[in-house]
Formats: sequence, structure tokens, C-alpha cells
Amino acid sequence: MKSKGNFSLNLKLTTLFQALEKKLLYIVDYHDVLLPYIERINKEKGKMYASRTIFFLRNDGTLNPVAIELSLPQSSDGQVAASRRVFTPPTTSTSDPSWELAKVHMVVNDSGYHELVSHW
Repeated sequence: MKSKGNFSLNLKLTTLFQALEKKLLYIVDYHDVLLPYIERINKEKGKMYASRTIFFLRNDGTLNPVAIELSLPQSSDGQVAASRRVFTPPTTSTSDPSWELAKVHMVVNDSGYHELVSHW
């Protein structure tokens, strides 16, 4: 899929309104689908988050993640509050472990949904 228009690969040169107008932003949202199951999954073992990811369509046709939201529900006993955190790519050339971990959680949600929901 190729982008229409002559937009730079640099996100800072495109405003949010221009990106929306040119249909350069996409969202993959597993928040509402997964959130009801997160507490039960996390009680067993590990840590799972519900995710929302915003992608930017570059001129070369690739989608790059620009923001990932990871969420946890409020516990059923009310002792743990719901939490949300948004991660963005690092602005320097060094990698950011929290950004990399957010991408891992997003990919796990995507592959899990694809395997369990799309194939069933």
C-alpha cells in the first residue's frame, strides 16, 4: 500500500491534522477486547496488558508505530486501580527498553487475537 501525497518520512514535518486528512494514521485496538480477561490471566502467572497502537503510513508504504498504550483493569476487589501508560519511540538513536517492551506486548496481543479469534 503506497501513500498518496508527498509527505516526509519524518513525523515532525507532518501535523496531526495533515496526517488525518491524508489518512496516514491507523490504529490497532485490542483494549476493549482483551481488558475483561487481563485480571484473570495476570492472577495465573506473568503480566499481560491490553494495547492500543497508532501507526503512521510512511511514503515507502510501511507502517511505523508512533504510540502504544498499555492498560491494566481495576482489580475486582478494588484494591488495585486501573492504569494506563503511553509509550513513544525514543528520540535519540539509542534504544529504549520500555519502548521495546511495549512493542513486545503489542505484538503478543496482535498474534494472540489473530490465532484465537480470527482462526476460531
